[in-house]
Amino acid sequence: MLVATILGGLGLFLYGMKVMSEALQNATGDGLKNILWKATNNRIKGLLTGLGITSIIQSSSATTVMLVSFVSAGLISLNQSVGIILGANIGTTVTGWIVAILGFRVKIASFALPAIAIGFFLRFVKIESVRYWGEVCLGFGLLFLGLSIMSDAVKDLRGSAMVMGFMSQYSADDLASTIMVIMVGTAVTMLVQSSSAVMAMTMTLAFNGLIDFPTSCALILGENIGTTVTANIAAVGASLEARRSARVHLMFNIFGVIWVTMIFKALFLPLVDLVVPGDPFQADIVARSHAISGHLAAFHTIFNVTNALIFLPFTGGLAKIATMLVPEKARDREKKFHLKYISTSLLSTPAININQARLETRRMLGIVMTMFNLVMEVFKNPERKSGDTVEEIQRLENHTDLFEKEISDFLVKVLQDNISEEQSHEITIMLHRINDLERIGDHCEVMLKLIRRKYESGIQFTPEATENILEIAGRVNAFFALIDSNFTKLNVNIMAEALVIENRINELRGEMRKDHIHRLNEGACDVDSGLIFIDMLTSFEKMGDHAFNIAEGLSGVRIY
Repeated sequence: MLVATILGGLGLFLYGMKVMSEALQNATGDGLKNILWKATNNRIKGLLTGLGITSIIQSSSATTVMLVSFVSAGLISLNQSVGIILGANIGTTVTGWIVAILGFRVKIASFALPAIAIGFFLRFVKIESVRYWGEVCLGFGLLFLGLSIMSDAVKDLRGSAMVMGFMSQYSADDLASTIMVIMVGTAVTMLVQSSSAVMAMTMTLAFNGLIDFPTSCALILGENIGTTVTANIAAVGASLEARRSARVHLMFNIFGVIWVTMIFKALFLPLVDLVVPGDPFQADIVARSHAISGHLAAFHTIFNVTNALIFLPFTGGLAKIATMLVPEKARDREKKFHLKYISTSLLSTPAININQARLETRRMLGIVMTMFNLVMEVFKNPERKSGDTVEEIQRLENHTDLFEKEISDFLVKVLQDNISEEQSHEITIMLHRINDLERIGDHCEVMLKLIRRKYESGIQFTPEATENILEIAGRVNAFFALIDSNFTKLNVNIMAEALVIENRINELRGEMRKDHIHRLNEGACDVDSGLIFIDMLTSFEKMGDHAFNIAEGLSGVRIY
């Protein structure tokens, strides 16, 4: 019964942390992603960015998972990601201070249950932002209710000889035992996948006298290594740079734990005791309990802050080591055009899932633009051997089909989750957008077939017809460039420019059809070349129509 109570309290704590973290991310909307996107090569700014975001959402895992996605997309470089990772490690220490200040110094149930009550009823308010903050309040209450249940249950273990004998096996008395305790902390955190939850468990055990101060600190060191598993899982199947970014997170924590372990009892623990008032070693259990929670929170913070300051000047070195640890292989080059954000399982946070699909959709746009440029290269260079180019275009067209299916399947799963109306609307627009991109890819393939038929049959266009094709192709390419340059912007309005390009494409098609009929009447071209010419104009116009649909979606004009 005691074990069930402790595990039940842990479950409530974890669930409360999950609810609060996800609600905070939803409440802040795209703000967190915009902050990460705007991170520059400035190391200090990157560190402060990671610190700020993780302090807000109380999840270094969520920050690093978003980071892996952005590195994969090329929006943030490997070097930039290092600074943000350092800051995220500092930000995650806020949980320890919340537990230390509120969790053990006031009666938790006095505000946990009211917070649950307020949060639960706020979830029924029609205003979406209020509902999210209600969920934040609900998660906060559940988190501390779970902590209260764990704390009360652990108190009953103090008199158990069996438990005391078990805990004495994991006491950080010397270097070897300290390393063993660190490994235990790492293993538990990897299983739970929440360093905040394991931190709360550690503080609860220490507060109730089941483990001493050095052992608690050694467990916290292990938790810092164990928390890196989430980012490394998220990087499985991702791009080369994303996997390297996840390794930086792992290396930073491992290197930090190594140097602290070397001076653990001689220098580091005395430093923490010097900075924080109270004596975590005194015999009186009540006085020791009040001192030890603050000391543990301080130990966690001092460790991560010191570690960040030590490695901040060497972010480039960490990136180089990660590059050596994760070298580029043949399969990485082959996977260049494969899905890399949504190849892993659905994550628990809809905002991150939607962002992964958004980034993958932009890659799909890049592939379609590459296809179009390759098709025009084949058209402009009929004498050049183009077997490899033709094969590449066909391969890319197959990828656009794959993208449409995989992204659509992924987004349908996200739609089934608990998402906001705004997120649901964005997913609907994205589903139509990937369909438009796939149709553009189909028209590129149609044009390639027309061009190949033209050359294989020995058909020649007149100079006027060739100029016409290049002119309308230039307008379509300009349309793609307009979309690409505004693809990741929020609340962008490109309809004025889009209308100009769309109207011009339609005008050119009409004018060129008339010119073609005039050439037919004069005998300047034959029927076979004319049919290919007209079909190519039709494909250009259709591509312009699909590009216009995408522009309307980006501008928020098109309603589905």
